[in-house]
Amino acid sequence: MNLKKLLTINPEYPPAALTTGLTVFLAIIYTLSWFPRTNLNESWSLNTDSLFHLKTFSKLSTYPLIHLSLLHLLCNVFAIFVPLTIFETNHGTIYTGVILNLLAIFTGVFYCFAGTILYPNVSIAGASGWCFTFWGYFALQESRIRPRYENFAHISGLNIPTVAVPIVMLFVIAFLVPGSSFPGHALGLMFGYLMGWKENWVAMIVPPSWIIVKIEKVVDKLIALIPFGLTYYKEENMDRSREYNSVWTSENSLLPLTNEVRVVNTPAQGGRVLGTL
Repeated sequence: MNLKKLLTINPEYPPAALTTGLTVFLAIIYTLSWFPRTNLNESWSLNTDSLFHLKTFSKLSTYPLIHLSLLHLLCNVFAIFVPLTIFETNHGTIYTGVILNLLAIFTGVFYCFAGTILYPNVSIAGASGWCFTFWGYFALQESRIRPRYENFAHISGLNIPTVAVPIVMLFVIAFLVPGSSFPGHALGLMFGYLMGWKENWVAMIVPPSWIIVKIEKVVDKLIALIPFGLTYYKEENMDRSREYNSVWTSENSLLPLTNEVRVVNTPAQGGRVLGTL
């Protein structure tokens, strides 16, 4: 997994409709949160008891949309934009939207259960859980092609398994940002590994492809209104059964990730910062 390319916009993957729209929406929500009357930080962040009250159940979906500072927002947008764009390109726009919501819910449910025992007064907000999910997903996929990460080997002799790179990042961020939600990040990463390991299992809890196609036909006129320059990826054009093809490396890469594996082209994230309240 090439971290530089993971965090750099790739011209082969033009701006995707959902990813770009989500980025703009996160910025709008953050701006609205400045106004005390909206009370968004309190009403959308996830408390550990939110799972157990029907009135606050919706927080399982809204907490990734709230950010507690401009730096918090920018870091998460920067970290998720490229991997989410690539995921949407290869999986479809509606499918990706459903996956994002399911990831928020599953991570939130596990966080609430653990929180009632370990950290009952801690609430979370922010999309960093999503960031770790997609880092984990792509790290596991990439590890099947490039088992080891050696980009800094010429400097420090660093040579770690590709699949472990997000784990290193998990601990680095926990050290650099001590107020961040380590449990939330770890749960997001766990679901990313699960999604990369058994993606067909994940697909079983998403609406069948034919239903998504029907939905897209119903809203086709709305899809046509998406601004020029943004790409909407229709379900009928998706083939999620294809073998994973490395999106960050190539045969002519000047920085190979391992000296032992020859690369070939295959076919076709009181509270805490996630955020801290």
